[in-house]
Amino acid sequence: MGAPVHLMLERTMTAAIRSLADSLRRFGDDRLEALLVARPDLAAPLPKGIGPLAARAAGATSARRALSALTLPELHLVEALAVLADGASPRELAEAVSSDPATISPAVERLMTLAVVWGEDELHLIRPLREGLRAPAGLAPAETDDPDPERAQHLIDAALAARPSLFEVFETLAWGPADVQGAGRLAQDLEQAGIVRAGDDGTLRIPRSVHLALRGGRVRRSHAAQRPAPEGPPLTERIRGARAAQAVERAFEALRLLGTVRSFDEDPPGVLRRGGLPQRDLRRLAERAGATVVAYATVLQSAWQIGLIGHDGQEWRPTRDWDSHRAQPTEQRWAELALAWARGHHLAAVVGTPDAGGANRSLLSDLTRRDGVRTRRGSVLRALRTSPGISATEESLAASLAWAFPLVPAEVIEEETTAVLREGEALGVIDSGALTVLGSELVLALDEDLPQADARLAHVLQEIAPAPVDEVLLDSDLTAVIPGRPAEQLLPLLDWGEVVSRGGALTLRFTAASLRGALGAGRDAEQLLELLRSVSRGPVPQSLEYLVRDEQRRHGRVRISRATTVLSADAEVLDLLQVAPEAEALNLHRLAPTVAVTMSDPGFALQTARRAGLSPQAVGADGRAAGPELSHSLAGGPIDQDLLTADGPELRLPPAEAVARIRAAEEDGVDLSVTDRLLDAIAQGGELPLGIVDGRGGVVVKHAQPLSLEGGRLRARESGREEEFTVLVHRVTLG
Repeated sequence: MGAPVHLMLERTMTAAIRSLADSLRRFGDDRLEALLVARPDLAAPLPKGIGPLAARAAGATSARRALSALTLPELHLVEALAVLADGASPRELAEAVSSDPATISPAVERLMTLAVVWGEDELHLIRPLREGLRAPAGLAPAETDDPDPERAQHLIDAALAARPSLFEVFETLAWGPADVQGAGRLAQDLEQAGIVRAGDDGTLRIPRSVHLALRGGRVRRSHAAQRPAPEGPPLTERIRGARAAQAVERAFEALRLLGTVRSFDEDPPGVLRRGGLPQRDLRRLAERAGATVVAYATVLQSAWQIGLIGHDGQEWRPTRDWDSHRAQPTEQRWAELALAWARGHHLAAVVGTPDAGGANRSLLSDLTRRDGVRTRRGSVLRALRTSPGISATEESLAASLAWAFPLVPAEVIEEETTAVLREGEALGVIDSGALTVLGSELVLALDEDLPQADARLAHVLQEIAPAPVDEVLLDSDLTAVIPGRPAEQLLPLLDWGEVVSRGGALTLRFTAASLRGALGAGRDAEQLLELLRSVSRGPVPQSLEYLVRDEQRRHGRVRISRATTVLSADAEVLDLLQVAPEAEALNLHRLAPTVAVTMSDPGFALQTARRAGLSPQAVGADGRAAGPELSHSLAGGPIDQDLLTADGPELRLPPAEAVARIRAAEEDGVDLSVTDRLLDAIAQGGELPLGIVDGRGGVVVKHAQPLSLEGGRLRARESGREEEFTVLVHRVTLG
């Protein structure tokens, strides 16, 4: 920042703060960066100076979005400022929320950093929030015929003097909502005393001034300045290191479940019309994998979010990234899975439950996506990290989350809290309401860039996980014991045997049914026997070898193979296609001179045939020509998934660079557009001569104060008049 900017800042530091723009000009770079990080919509596009930045921050849309970033005490302060007269002092604000200036000071400072409040001795709430919060803290909207504060207190005193028993009634009414239910004698007495009024719809309502008088002039009964800490019984560990061992076991179990995705090639689940995985298929896959639906859904959801599975409109399959992911070290694969969950925008635990519209939420679809869930999930994880040594209850975690996000409905808070605990357990980062050693590192990784976060998580898992074992203990009762964590080369054994027990060792039992299942899935019995001979401490039991060979002899009497796409044409046309270099990827298998099949999806086969110089036609299951919708679907290939979109707008530039550009624009005094000049005038609260083009091409000049600029419409008030007018920005000129 050059010297002229420093001089400008020094001048503004000594001047009075007359507007939000003046307040922002006093900000140091760190504070401006914090503003842009918390409200990234202000930098899209980058404003050309502090004035346009302030006006954008005071816009109605951005101001409403800023409310979602407030904690409970900050929201209470905003509500109080909306009730108090503009320019209230910090002491008046503190009294309004039943606190003191020192206690509310941190929250006030953050509201200023968020450009929601400006001022020092006199605090000002930005106009959209002051006008938009019509019923803050349960108070009724202010009406012109409301009694003044003195009259309101006189009404209460007179009612108590005539009927002292109303004291308890007033205590109940004071901190309740403004709307009152009832039609008996008590309601009539309250209405006659002026404590309540009947609206046009017959609803009884307490006027705002009377309601404040009942509350003793306060807006809030108490001020929860500190976030409630998670609560629960002390965390116990009967055997030292047992929790870490269980976390490792669950982490590798998640990878085992991820490995079952390879079976999608032989038996792929279907795709719902609106996208997503059918619930019946999810239950079937989870049962076959020996896992709960939530655990399996969590793993699939995370895999989907990093692009390991996708669909072609008909079936779910592993993507091209699957093989490269499987080639990575085990610890690295878990790290990517855990980060995908923590940074994702979907909930797996709500799968199968109805949404607000009554539709069942299906896995791997937008129905499980929820704006802001990534931020709230991170908030729960960080809250757990601040409370080590306890098994936090869901109720206490929900209360802690509700403090941080007071505008989120209670049922959503409860649902997401439960989801974090259940999904986190499936990945090994949470156990019994507490973070595991893996979970503690995951919280630290949330604030790191992706390579650093991946390295951190992979390293901690490698540090605490026992070394993999590459040997098997075989017994004549057809069991195999792997005394520890199975090495990569032993994982195929899981396809051949039934899991009897897990823990420090993994026990499998080979049965006729399990062997038939593996053979039916295309596994090679000779490779199984060769693997067992190479990894077993002793010879392969004769009973096991006999069982394998018996099932091998019985297998294959009827041969069934799978083909995704059928191609039919004259024999010479298929000959041309089969020898074409472009068609090598199809790996065509001729069933007859005029029929061939391929495992590639129909869209890819269409594109390949066209590249080979042919003119293919898509047909339906009945052999008739497909309609334009089906042809377009097939030709389009796999459907892309935008899986990791942000909760909202994000900074396109590093915060420091964005601030530097805003400072430079402010220093250089660049020519501002009409929009930017209007925004600057809104921020300064000043007047401008507005030229308004009328319907005949003429220009009418009005001296007016611009009030807001939203959706291409300028709202302004003409000088010397009370009424406001609205005009389209493209019809406004400035001299």
